[in-house]
Amino acid sequence: PFFLGYHYDEGYMNVVGKGETAFSITARTDVGRFVAHVLSTAPKSALEGAKIPFEAERLSPLQIRDLVEKKLNKKIEVRHVDYEENKKKFDTDFAAFLTTLFEEGRGVAGTEQEVQESVAKFFPDWNPAKYESFIA
Repeated sequence: PFFLGYHYDEGYMNVVGKGETAFSITARTDVGRFVAHVLSTAPKSALEGAKIPFEAERLSPLQIRDLVEKKLNKKIEVRHVDYEENKKKFDTDFAAFLTTLFEEGRGVAGTEQEVQESVAKFFPDWNPAKYESFIA
């Protein structure tokens, strides 16, 4: 994801803060499949006012770096971006907005238990693509 400051071809990633906080990751096609399945199979009564958290997986920037290094067989430098400096751009820069939320732990769809329960209830056979499959 170039827009998050991950430059695999150039051998580095910009990581806000420590980079240890995991966030929810789901491919757009998997989001579409999940939403379409839920809307076409769940009874209306189950959807009314419902919060249905889902995600393909939950990874931190440092875990992503590890996956990239393994898959591409190359070292990826982590360039840490100061959290407070990044947060100053929260209202005007979409990437700063997202990466601030991620570092604060607010980039997850729900608790791991909530995610597991909603997937089990609404689409138990859902098999989303893992982040690693998009690394090239």
